[in-house]
Amino acid sequence: MCLGLVGQQEALQSAVHEVLASCDCDEDRQIILQQFTVLKTRLASVRNTVEHKVAVHDILREHAQVRSATRDTIAHLQKRLKDELSAEAVSGFKSDLDIVRSNLMNLVARHPEMEALFVEAGITVRDPGTERVVDVKDDVKKLLSHIENDEKKLKLCSEIIDLSSLLSEVSNNLDTIDVVYLDDVDAFRTAVKVSYLHIFKIVPFVTNSNSC
Repeated sequence: MCLGLVGQQEALQSAVHEVLASCDCDEDRQIILQQFTVLKTRLASVRNTVEHKVAVHDILREHAQVRSATRDTIAHLQKRLKDELSAEAVSGFKSDLDIVRSNLMNLVARHPEMEALFVEAGITVRDPGTERVVDVKDDVKKLLSHIENDEKKLKLCSEIIDLSSLLSEVSNNLDTIDVVYLDDVDAFRTAVKVSYLHIFKIVPFVTNSNSC
């Protein structure tokens, strides 16, 4: 659209130059120049407004895309948190949250620029359903708060996974100790049995010697 306005301005300026070149009356030339100046000023104002509106449209579209991606990531995570997550899944979700948080922080950094564009373009963002004024900055803050809460949940999941792994290792060690202990007990019982039989054989011999 801006390119169209630029083209119209250039065409108008070219036409004015042609008219001025063929005009011999200074008074007519002055009138034409005055009218052209007014039109040029108005056209420049329209062009400036359109450029601002296009810039606002682009940044709002970027906001919408980032917010939509963030909500999808959070919703998917909330759904998966109901199931048992593996260490790999937890790591993957942490990476996803890092990405959407980085994108949101980039939007936060550009809020002053966006607000200035809103003022220059004379645009107020309203909710289509309620017609209330939308605070885009506040919406981003709420999403960042959701991400922070989800990160805490993932940290807890990670700690549970680590604890489960530790308990499994301890259980395996106990099983190993139990097997070794039982083997030692069996060996000890065998040794005791052999010693008992040996003593049982010697005792009658000692008794007979005393009798003699």
